[in-house]
Amino acid sequence: MLTLLLLTAGLMYAVLGPIVLHPGQYAFAAGGDGTKNYYSLLYHLRYGQGTHFTGMLYPFGDHLVYADGQPLLGIPLAYLQQAGLPVADSGLALLNILMLLSLPLTAVIVYLLLRRVLLPAGPAVVGALLISFMAPQLERWLGHYALSYAFVVPLLWYLLVRAVSAPRSWWPLMGYTVTGLFAGLLHPYFLLLAALLGLAYALVLLLQRKRHTRSAYSTGLIARLALTAVLPIILFQGWMALTDTVSDRPASPYGFLVYRSTFASVFYPILDPLASFWRSAFNTTETMGEGWAYTGLMSLLVLVLTTIKAVRYMVRRQWRLLFRPVLPTPLRVGLYAGLLTFLFACGVPFSWGLEGLLEWVKPLKQFRSIGRFAWIFYYFFTVYAVFYFYQLSRYLRHRRAAGFAYTLVPLVILVWAWEGHTTLAAWNKRITDTNADARYTPQALLHPTDTYFDYLQWQGNSTYQAIVPLPYFLLGPEQFGTNNMPASAYEAMRASLQTGLPIVASSMSRTSQAQGLAVAQLLAAPELPKELLNHFPSRKPLLLLVSDEGLSAAEKRLVALGRLVLKDAHVSLYELPIAALEAAPYRQAALAAATTTPARPDRVRLTWPATGTATPLGGGSLRHEQKAVLFSGPIPQRQDTAHYEASVWVRVVGMKNLPIFRVRELDAQTGNPLESYEVPARVGTDIYRGWMRPACVFQPRHPGSHIAVELEGDPFEAAHLLIRPAYTDVFDQPTAGRVFKNNFPLQD
Repeated sequence: MLTLLLLTAGLMYAVLGPIVLHPGQYAFAAGGDGTKNYYSLLYHLRYGQGTHFTGMLYPFGDHLVYADGQPLLGIPLAYLQQAGLPVADSGLALLNILMLLSLPLTAVIVYLLLRRVLLPAGPAVVGALLISFMAPQLERWLGHYALSYAFVVPLLWYLLVRAVSAPRSWWPLMGYTVTGLFAGLLHPYFLLLAALLGLAYALVLLLQRKRHTRSAYSTGLIARLALTAVLPIILFQGWMALTDTVSDRPASPYGFLVYRSTFASVFYPILDPLASFWRSAFNTTETMGEGWAYTGLMSLLVLVLTTIKAVRYMVRRQWRLLFRPVLPTPLRVGLYAGLLTFLFACGVPFSWGLEGLLEWVKPLKQFRSIGRFAWIFYYFFTVYAVFYFYQLSRYLRHRRAAGFAYTLVPLVILVWAWEGHTTLAAWNKRITDTNADARYTPQALLHPTDTYFDYLQWQGNSTYQAIVPLPYFLLGPEQFGTNNMPASAYEAMRASLQTGLPIVASSMSRTSQAQGLAVAQLLAAPELPKELLNHFPSRKPLLLLVSDEGLSAAEKRLVALGRLVLKDAHVSLYELPIAALEAAPYRQAALAAATTTPARPDRVRLTWPATGTATPLGGGSLRHEQKAVLFSGPIPQRQDTAHYEASVWVRVVGMKNLPIFRVRELDAQTGNPLESYEVPARVGTDIYRGWMRPACVFQPRHPGSHIAVELEGDPFEAAHLLIRPAYTDVFDQPTAGRVFKNNFPLQD
């Protein structure tokens, strides 16, 4: 065991070099999830306590689980910080150390598993190193830190092996429950992973057992295994019920059948130089990172040889040997259990046209990246591959082919080791490349020297209540929000760590729909009341942090309301008074203008009759399942050189995914499409009482053409369509007694 640890440490140093010696001096990733997942933990250590994370989605915050704050680390370390121990200053180094330590711990557990399948110590050491250095979770060093603990899967398997070998002992089952729960407190994906692994193992034991023999596994043992598998989820859900106050999280996050595994993502090379050669030679496509669990070329060779043997069994009708192969119990059960979990990671059976089954198991839909569960198969199959080559070498030696065996085994080790080195070297290069830019080092994140930080240290939270980053980002509500994280997110997180000021934006998971709508509404048209203002705990101004990137019209409007206080090379700071966000003055001015502004003839207004309760906008709505043409025809008195804006209100609350808003220019005679413009409703920020107003600006380019306005997507509900000259204010009353300006209600 000591030899294994020394070899692991030596190989890690050979590839990772100074990262191993000075982990606190390296940021493993920067930007996007990389910075956010450092930020979530570090902010909670410095300024948080308990289970509630206050760093983003201000003024609401969210549960630490949904911020990727690793509650198993974040909660006790924050408590120690509050008690006076300065753990926050070492938080980044501690997290990096834990990720690095997961590799030797993985090697030790895989070694124990290989010994359980009857390998001698020497081959087990070699196999443990080969398997561990290619562990797919090491790729999570580059951003998803809470998923990078590679030892979790082999440890769960090892505990199952011990439980089966000692059916009257309770400690392996208790260890499985504790491991699954604690891993789930690092990241919830480990909960389902533990459940799938345990249930698949129990099912295969049940199917393979020989009834009425002394070697039969008792029904009680199998039942205990199944209960142990789901117990971590039950305990975790109980804890969440006590600590999570949000009741309107997204029920159907996007991606369940998108981010899945495939045969190629498990058995074909995923990293260059081998991946490019493989795709060119065999005409395969690049695989999705969320499905990666690459087992290596030698494992692919084992798969081919095993498949040939299985076909031979089928031809000879030796079904018992096929379904209950002559292997050590951990592999005899594990191979089929791994296959079951791999099929699930590929989306089976839901990808076979049975997606409707997900409605019966809705909790599964919370796990959008099912390809991650192929990690289970990785360990099962690579342990089998090592066992296979060991047995093959023994067979060859006993068949007087020792020379071939002594050639084959070093060749297998050489190829496998080269792939392992290539894999770890690729992650090392990504880390060193990140830190080559001085703006993304731990020093820049934790102890920045940029000019604007001097101002923040001087003013800080004594002047402002929160940071608003622009360009804006809102990830988490699923139905709506942005799709990426701009550079402003990184700057805002750095500023937040230094000042303690929370961020009025979000990069979390499954955030509250109502809270997400309130935060997104910050960028809404000035005539729309901002519900968020009612939740602010003070009237302190907001700090606009504007990075050197392009801004949307709504973001520029927000900047125009603020006062520039500082500008440096990368960031401009603006002070935004809360009063500037009040809708009442804008509404009053618009209502006054409405009385003197004549009606426009060059507009199209469509409303729908109310068949029940009126919408919050007044009047009725149109409900449709997939696609509806809201309007098709000419724009009255159209000017061919003018730009027009089409807008409509779509319901958000109570719906699934928001539709695509599309404007098409059609040939008046044939109806053939001439031009097309579309806007995803989900990116909108004009929000009013649970409804959102997507808008599309277009310029008709063909004289005499017609305009078609459409909505397409999941079942939707729409109200109040307006087509108007884009740069001219249009006032009207689509419902009696309620004045609208440019399709914005001026009266509630």
